[in-house]
Amino acid sequence: MSRKFMSLFMVTILMGFAGTICAQDDVMFNYQGRVKVQGNLFTGTGQFKFVITNNAGNESLWSNDNSSSGGAVPTASLSLSVSDGIFNAMIGDTSLGMAPINRSIFNNSDNINLRIWFSDGTHGFQQLLPDHKLVNVDLLGMITSSTDFTIYVNGSTGNDAHNGLSPSKAKKTIQAAVDVLPERLKCNVTIDIADGIYREKVNVYGITAHPEKKLTFQGDDVWTPASVGDPSVRITGNDDDVSSKRVRDYAVCARDCSRVYFKGIMFDSASYCGLGMYEGSYGVNNCKIWDNVTGVSVGEISMAVFADTFANDNDYVGIYVSTNSRGDFTNCKSTYNGNAGIVLNSMCMGSFFGTGDFSNNAGAGINNVHHSKLNFNSYTGQINNNGDYGIQIHYDSYSTGHTLNTFSGNTNGNVLTANGGHTY
Repeated sequence: MSRKFMSLFMVTILMGFAGTICAQDDVMFNYQGRVKVQGNLFTGTGQFKFVITNNAGNESLWSNDNSSSGGAVPTASLSLSVSDGIFNAMIGDTSLGMAPINRSIFNNSDNINLRIWFSDGTHGFQQLLPDHKLVNVDLLGMITSSTDFTIYVNGSTGNDAHNGLSPSKAKKTIQAAVDVLPERLKCNVTIDIADGIYREKVNVYGITAHPEKKLTFQGDDVWTPASVGDPSVRITGNDDDVSSKRVRDYAVCARDCSRVYFKGIMFDSASYCGLGMYEGSYGVNNCKIWDNVTGVSVGEISMAVFADTFANDNDYVGIYVSTNSRGDFTNCKSTYNGNAGIVLNSMCMGSFFGTGDFSNNAGAGINNVHHSKLNFNSYTGQINNNGDYGIQIHYDSYSTGHTLNTFSGNTNGNVLTANGGHTY
């Protein structure tokens, strides 16, 4: 009988490492594959057998019925629905009749593989090739439990094939550390970024932490706006520092996330925005945002809490808050920007605490427009030497407590209220 009737086009994926704890030391994870029979995408009920092998493929670490040895085909199979060639299997799901997977098999410095056999019910079982590498599955027990953990990144010595669970096994890029995380975090997770320059755009999408937990991107843990020099961790839109050409639109873009924090990082040289945070809740502590078109953008119904953060020398605005969003600022500075230090636009709120500096911007120190609100009741700071007004309040927006600030040297005056703007 010809064995050419079937082929596997591999596949995506351990779906975001969507795992769960089955028992205290057991895990399971989702796998999606694709099969064809005689060149056609198969639809129907297929029979499957699964084995997890060592890197060499000659040792069975687990099989769906615990019968396999030496990487050989298991005895029992299980039935899965296949639609247009696509099947999904929760590997280790005892409710499907699989043996449980003890997470200890993932405590291995070498790669391990998932091996699969398939039958359409007519032609018998055939092994699907190649085996699928299970990259970073040793994270499963941590991701799906309440135990806090750290993923290490080192741009000099790291390798994205590493699991990232120790400094000696660090990943090389920040994006690779993000990509192994699931959409839901039940524990505190820290991405610990070693000193260095990271020339990449980091996308953080759809990651939500438990209400009492958070995801933290930890860079330089000693830098503050009062420090000499810049944070020792830098994410940049440049491919080099000679031509100064901005080749990436963002240094970091986070969207649809909750409780994601950035600490001790410099975001620079992005053609649109150094740090974008949208549709979620975020924190920015001890960061510097420099030499972007816009330093920080917060928008689309978001909440961002800034502390001890410095946005300076951006082409347009240091920090831009828009579209039903809120920014809280404690001991922050936004200076020497090409337009305003801070803009609140379209039903936004800005609350200021501690002290700070919104001076020496080419336009206004702070611009508040379109039904937005400024609250300075717990803040004393400097709003000096701006090229336009210190504070501009327009279009049914208003400000409270702004007289606690120090104003001097603003070209057109300290506070402008126009087009329905108000102060209280």
